[in-house]
Amino acid sequence: MMRVIRRLCGVTAVFVLAVGCSSNKPELAQLSGKVTFKGAPVPAGWISFTPGPGVGSVRVCQIKDGVYDSSKEGEPGIHPGRNTIRIGGFDGKKIPLWGQGKQIFNPTEEEFDVPGGTTTKDFVIPDSAGKNVKIQPTADT
Repeated sequence: MMRVIRRLCGVTAVFVLAVGCSSNKPELAQLSGKVTFKGAPVPAGWISFTPGPGVGSVRVCQIKDGVYDSSKEGEPGIHPGRNTIRIGGFDGKKIPLWGQGKQIFNPTEEEFDVPGGTTTKDFVIPDSAGKNVKIQPTADT
């Protein structure tokens, strides 16, 4: 009887370990590139990547001197697949209540299919985003 119980415990433990170690989550993608506005690099800002429901959490990359790189963030990587992308840009001149400076365009939004692996994607902010800018404090205030 004890042998049967031990075998059942052993089989159960192996099953639990096998299930616990498998993961259906896709590997995170790494994305980097340039962000320009009116033909110039965006001095400071952010890009947020929001995947579809149930896929994962929002990821944010900082823009510095027109460049972003998901692999250099605190939580590196972006969920591959369809993402809603929002981009905010600032002049990069820190002043009280404006950690990244003054806003230079209204945040833009678009859909983008993030490929798996490591790739690049440049974003060109349309000139129209700079009209009637609604100045808002930056997230680090």
